[in-house]
Amino acid sequence: MRTAAVVILLGVWTALLVTLVQRQGPPVDAQPLVLDPDVLRAPERVARDEWFGVYREERKIGWAHRTTTRGEEGLVFRDDADFRLAMLGIEQHVRTSLVAETDRELNLRSFRFRMVSPAATFSAHGEVTDDAVRIEHGSGNGTNQLVLPLTEPIHLPSTVRSSLALWEAEPGDRWATTVFSPMTMRNETLAIVVRGREVIDGPEGPVETVHVVEEHQGLAASAWIDRKGATIRETATLGFRLQRETPSAAVSGIDGGLPVDLALENRIPFRGTIDDPRASTRLRLAVGGAAAGRIPDDPPRQRVVDGVLEIERESWDDTAGSWLPPRRADSEPSPFIESRAPEIVEQARAIVAGETDPRRKARLLVDWTRAHLTQEPSVTLPSARAVLARKRGDCNEHAVLLAALARAAGIPARVVAGVVYADDGFYYHAWNELWLGRWISADAIFGQMPTDATHVKFLEGGPERHVELAEVVGQLEFTRMEDL
Repeated sequence: MRTAAVVILLGVWTALLVTLVQRQGPPVDAQPLVLDPDVLRAPERVARDEWFGVYREERKIGWAHRTTTRGEEGLVFRDDADFRLAMLGIEQHVRTSLVAETDRELNLRSFRFRMVSPAATFSAHGEVTDDAVRIEHGSGNGTNQLVLPLTEPIHLPSTVRSSLALWEAEPGDRWATTVFSPMTMRNETLAIVVRGREVIDGPEGPVETVHVVEEHQGLAASAWIDRKGATIRETATLGFRLQRETPSAAVSGIDGGLPVDLALENRIPFRGTIDDPRASTRLRLAVGGAAAGRIPDDPPRQRVVDGVLEIERESWDDTAGSWLPPRRADSEPSPFIESRAPEIVEQARAIVAGETDPRRKARLLVDWTRAHLTQEPSVTLPSARAVLARKRGDCNEHAVLLAALARAAGIPARVVAGVVYADDGFYYHAWNELWLGRWISADAIFGQMPTDATHVKFLEGGPERHVELAEVVGQLEFTRMEDL
């Protein structure tokens, strides 16, 4: 049962690794960044060809290749990566590519992103105008359109690092600007903080570098840059590392054994026993670890008081508690939840078949999703349209499709992510909440509405937000209060 329930984690790791490979970064307080296009007109910075080995801890899992060339107006950047991961013994071979062009001022002008995995191919391409980024994205079954308003130019992290006068900077200097992330379909703030100078090993021996850090809410990626602006090493949270190597070395020496199994490695340590988790109606856990304070207090279902997490399965007759009404966004389409797509609307109508009672409609939607989707690991950014076409996937696919069908049927819905108990511990998972006069949890993987009490909620949001789970991974531990 745990295989389909917990593979959300592989999507998190993939997003983190793509983030590292493509140098995306998040926000801290910093001075606005002013790029100097003249810096990138030096020959050694315009024509660049860099190869890296990709590592998880000390195991080599793949390679990455970056090039910089001159375009019609500005520069053309290309990032390609090829790496192997595993989820509960099932290997996942993932390939990504990003091609982006800038204008003369190094502002982003266009991009093309592609991620290929055994489950599906996700692609996105966009054009930047003075006031918006216009994007088409999809996963094998048509494309969706998205327009992100702009109030200022956006950049590539690659141009940002290369354009800074790092060798004149002092430790503690920091800059900030806006970049676009194709993994999250949104604009983000990139911040670069100078840590100081260090000598590290490069492909041809020791190299003097400037150490910079990109950080946000506990997530940090470090980079070591040489005098020519080339990257020698990068590290990210959860043990991912890129190491500059020769082309032949980068593509060789990849560990041929079973790839790192991230689900098993990163389940939350748990002391205690839960004999029948799917039937549990109440659970009390003592929460430990550095991220204990990040578990939300979300009454009346989930309460956190003085390090004790208490979850009580909702009762349909319970009217206690503060029930916040849904936001408009919970009823509208979103980048991966295309609730107005004709095929989604048609399928939702067929499922509810004229039923008018919201609870019975919701039950029909949960049961149909569970019955008609084959459970299997899937590494992609799933959209409801693509899931409906393929009718297979893991908890992410089940959650985005159920959310879209519910919204199409007139029921506000959202995706939530957290952990669930399965077999031998708490694993990362995604499910739903449906508005039925109040928010009621629903899980199409397990066919539950409401869900059992072992579902611990960490955040609200679809696949584009699940990378935020990295802020708690490896920093939590649970103990069942009755077993203390």
